[in-house]
Amino acid sequence: MPKKNCEISSKVDYSLLAKKQILEFLEGLKGKDYTVKELNRSMKKLFKMGKMVVPVCLSKLRESDEELAPIICYALEYANDYSLVSPLMDILIMPGVSDKVKTRILSVLAHYGVDATELPLEYILKDYNRISRVSMMEMIEDINRDYFLIPYILEDLQDFPLESKLNYIYDIGCYRMEKSIPLLEILAKVDEAPVAEEAVKAISKIKSGKALFVLNRLLKQVKDEKVKKIIEREILRLKFSGITESAFERPFKLQQPYKILLTAIDGLGSRALWMVWKHPLLKRKYCSVSFLINISSGIKDCWSVSRLSLKEFKESSKDLSRTTVIAEIDGSYAIKLLEDAICQNNKSGNPLPYQYHFWQGIIEDSLSTEIVPSPYIPDFNEYDLSEIKLNHNYLIKNFELLNYPLFEDWFFSEPRVYDFAEEYKSKKGFFLKKLTLEKTEKLFFQFTEEIILPRLNILKRMLELSADFLKLLDEKELVKVVLSAILHLDMQPIYYHPLIQRIIIESLKVALTNLKNGFDIRLNPEVFD
Repeated sequence: MPKKNCEISSKVDYSLLAKKQILEFLEGLKGKDYTVKELNRSMKKLFKMGKMVVPVCLSKLRESDEELAPIICYALEYANDYSLVSPLMDILIMPGVSDKVKTRILSVLAHYGVDATELPLEYILKDYNRISRVSMMEMIEDINRDYFLIPYILEDLQDFPLESKLNYIYDIGCYRMEKSIPLLEILAKVDEAPVAEEAVKAISKIKSGKALFVLNRLLKQVKDEKVKKIIEREILRLKFSGITESAFERPFKLQQPYKILLTAIDGLGSRALWMVWKHPLLKRKYCSVSFLINISSGIKDCWSVSRLSLKEFKESSKDLSRTTVIAEIDGSYAIKLLEDAICQNNKSGNPLPYQYHFWQGIIEDSLSTEIVPSPYIPDFNEYDLSEIKLNHNYLIKNFELLNYPLFEDWFFSEPRVYDFAEEYKSKKGFFLKKLTLEKTEKLFFQFTEEIILPRLNILKRMLELSADFLKLLDEKELVKVVLSAILHLDMQPIYYHPLIQRIIIESLKVALTNLKNGFDIRLNPEVFD
């Protein structure tokens, strides 16, 4: 019996020691300025302390520890554990927890997909109106202390329902603070007309020369005619109120980009453009933006890192180079690609990400240029296209293009491909059965008609920009092979084209491999998103 009591005592002591170590670690993170990567490294160390981490974090929230709440809430988001939703909801309705801590908890719940607008906040928070007002004021003060917080606000706001966006902007306007102008000016440029209109009205509530200056600047930049009319009306109102214009500029000017990296085009027709600058206000720090650009829909996504160390940049670029081919490019080429991408956004009706409008001004200022949407046509005048088309060796090498890292994921993955794979699967296993020439031609014809021909123009554009990318890498012979592929896309029938044949074969092979491993896009398409 005494031995058993000793063991129990030992377990309790270790548990208390673990809690003490976790609390000390959390306390050590308070009040320090971290980059996201530095904070994530700390989180990694925290969660190595064992299974007591989450219970300790939840306990401190129940105690309404306002000082530790920011760090704890970040840790609970980092945990990426959806089972946390239930205990967090319980804490949210505890009367002893302060509104300040509850506001932090709401941000964690939003991370796990809980829409705060659907919660009875007027009952959850003791003083809902006050906490909303204080939160809004703090946000406006924060973006004036750190201009690079704006992209994160834009990222969150873009996902709000339209009514919530409009209410949010209306509330900002009600404070009539000059400090809110940088955020409102960006929102006045977004493609979502109701949002832009509300932002213009919010700016006009600020009876100052800076507000008038920004409205005049917006009048030259905004393309939507309805929004322009509202801007004109609000400019007149301010002028009739006796307001005279006074300049309002960004609080800093960035130097030219430190690095601009471009990835190869993947099999979905997408690539990343990564622009990095030395941080204008923080020593030995960098800020960056990445654009996800698609051949047919333009800029699909945009994400920012406001504080990046040189070491983190080098590690990230090294990680990127392990997954795709990358090239360093100059600002002029980056502008051409952005202008071409925005053309595709306009053509496809795909609205630009909110964050783009923040970075547009920074890119234009740092490169002393203006981004004007226009198609980009690669220049291959240094190559003899007639000679390339006549050279049969280049055409034969088209079949080998998918052997290169640049093209290794150029295959189609959609339900119809899996139908073909299943139809032509060998009875002996998950590989293509031997086909007669007639059946092979039938397969190639059907696949081409249903899957390739509707996308032929996209494939051609992918090849053009890939050839242009290879020029950057000084791969002259490979450029010729890709140009040969482009020049022979008029081949009849098109499935005689070696590259088309290879794409068909690879698509079927990948589908068969996935089927073998239990993945069927027809049954669980979300796995392939």
